[in-house]
Amino acid sequence: MREQVRWWLQAARRDLERAELSLRHGDRAGAAFWAQQAAEKALKALLLHFKGGFPKTHNIRRLFTELGSNLGLGEEELEDAYELTQYYHLACYPDIVEGLPDEAISWRSARRAVEAARRVVEAAEAALEEAARGSG
Repeated sequence: MREQVRWWLQAARRDLERAELSLRHGDRAGAAFWAQQAAEKALKALLLHFKGGFPKTHNIRRLFTELGSNLGLGEEELEDAYELTQYYHLACYPDIVEGLPDEAISWRSARRAVEAARRVVEAAEAALEEAARGSG
């Protein structure tokens, strides 16, 4: 595995940890934002490994489309992952939600975002492990 792929995957794992920590501390906006970042970086690690690069986007659906794989995730799991895209902006910009992002993102949504990111990161790690076993 290329060093850059490892960086992206490690960054994804750290962002997932940040999302989980934010959720535990009551920071719904932070949890949702870091969840989106974790999934995005995990998918970009895969794209870098399998395709040699990735588009400059925060759109999770587009990254899955570029990858050409659902990573074994079911339809509902994919839909949850696709919903992460909105949090890149909603969690950061009060003018989008016309108030505090924490007030616009529910506990249920924040928990679902973290769980969706966890599934994407774990699936990406498994795909890269499988690829490493296949090449070695």
